[in-house]
Amino acid sequence: MVTERATANAGAAPSGFFSPESIGTQTTGAAELEFEQRCRDLLPSLEREDHGLRFHVAAVDAPAVMSSWTSAHLALALRHIDAAAALAELRALYEGCQRDDGLLAAERVAGEAERSARTREVGAIFGEDARSQLIAPPVAAFAVACLALAGTEGSRDLLALATRELDAIWGARLPPDTPLPVILHPLESGVPRSALFESLLDCEDEDEWRDDSATLFRSAAACRLDPEHALRAGHPFVIEDPVFCGWLLLALEECSRAWEKLGDTTSCQKLRIRSEMIAEGIHSRLWWEEQEIYAGWNRGRQSALRSVTAGGLLPAATRTLAEEGTPRRLVDRHLRPSASALWSSRGVFHAPPMRGERDDLDSRGDRPDAASPLAHFWAHLVLSRAERPADARVARAQLEALALSRGFQHEYDVGPDQPEELLADTSALPLLALGMRERERGLL
Repeated sequence: MVTERATANAGAAPSGFFSPESIGTQTTGAAELEFEQRCRDLLPSLEREDHGLRFHVAAVDAPAVMSSWTSAHLALALRHIDAAAALAELRALYEGCQRDDGLLAAERVAGEAERSARTREVGAIFGEDARSQLIAPPVAAFAVACLALAGTEGSRDLLALATRELDAIWGARLPPDTPLPVILHPLESGVPRSALFESLLDCEDEDEWRDDSATLFRSAAACRLDPEHALRAGHPFVIEDPVFCGWLLLALEECSRAWEKLGDTTSCQKLRIRSEMIAEGIHSRLWWEEQEIYAGWNRGRQSALRSVTAGGLLPAATRTLAEEGTPRRLVDRHLRPSASALWSSRGVFHAPPMRGERDDLDSRGDRPDAASPLAHFWAHLVLSRAERPADARVARAQLEALALSRGFQHEYDVGPDQPEELLADTSALPLLALGMRERERGLL
């Protein structure tokens, strides 16, 4: 149902398609203030509590499940308007989800009702402590480092916890004789329905995906979530994933810089050496020369997972790979506003919509054109690091315009034949535009 506020604001932002020439003026002035106010209005309805810890969930109707992926992204958005709130979000996450071995559980459920519901969706992934046995990309460690680099008071102890998480990933998820960590379940990517995984599980049919997810978890659990054991046992999902590896490299780099700023040269040097090793592995194993983007590698089958996805953009945002040069080629090909397969005048997509001349890029003919706030955020991060501030502003302003004209949604079905529909604000993901604004101000 459309809210009264959304109806009243329908004329405040453009609808339909956007052009690079006009996008820069669409969310300035009053519209920017409106966007920020709607972010503030939405936050209370996203707040939940678990054993005395307050955190935010991804959507208004989401149950009380603490998510590393969600809380970390919310922290990256909140630091623009309230650094203390961002720090509190991350502190609750590490207190609630970090295990004794240093790994950060991907999720933690507040009670049996949430546990049962989530188990029905993805399988019996939770341990006795209500924490998921799976992990997630270390976005939280990156967010902590950003706060520490900004001089946020009280961030040093969190930086130690974030570094402990990175150490644990290094120790627990690197198989023998490989420079890259692996994920053992699609949920560990952060984007479990990625087109990269189509050859390994059905990403379209809900029932089959749930069954495949549960089966994969049982297999991974039987291998004690150990990569070496998983490879020996023939576990079918041992994947070097560009999203997980990209976030790991970003977190290593920023945590290294944060420790350097704080004067801890030992921690700084350790993380810097690991950054160089991970960067070399991403370049040598995940770079897809033909399409000039990063893709995946099936470690078990020793074969490539080839698909153009927004997740394949993420490693291009890293500082270490920027020195190598391929990220600029990626930007030139895939991040041209309204002119690239991933970026049309309607938004940035997770994967290119299927068209006759690009059938080889996407086998799913029934997927709608869906603009993604996450894809906009990743594109903006890459463009900012590539010193393309004008294009970065297009990605941010386009997302804000979509949110103002369509409501705060997880994704935007904006195909050319789709009617305009204004919905209530429900998703936390468009708040990422707040962090994108902050990054732009740092470029000026």
